[in-house]
Amino acid sequence: MGNVLQFPKCGKPLSGRTIQMLTSPAHWKRYCRELDALHITEIVSKITGLTIGQLRKESRSTKEITEARQLFVLLAREHTTYSYPKIGVILNRDHSTIMYLEKRKQSAETKALLKAGNILADEVKERVFGPPVF
Repeated sequence: MGNVLQFPKCGKPLSGRTIQMLTSPAHWKRYCRELDALHITEIVSKITGLTIGQLRKESRSTKEITEARQLFVLLAREHTTYSYPKIGVILNRDHSTIMYLEKRKQSAETKALLKAGNILADEVKERVFGPPVF
């Protein structure tokens, strides 16, 4: 294998000259198009109409808020390399709650929201990073 670098969530092994090019933070985004928490929040807000403040509330929540949190967790796990504790900090929850939300059975409504979220995530990636580079 030699000098091969594997970026998380990218799936493309890189080596040699390519690794040298990737030392610039602006340049690596061509290969690994990862969103950040603000982008995920924007997507969830567009779909559900809830703000990040409502998702972070400490009180017991309604079904709509719980589904929005689950959507946030699923999108964050799919489109970022954030760990459970980091997502927990963003949502003001414990990491075990985040793990539960990810593994929780998805209702038909949540699946539809996730599908819409993935479409919006692709649009945000196009806006932020430009067209994909193959």
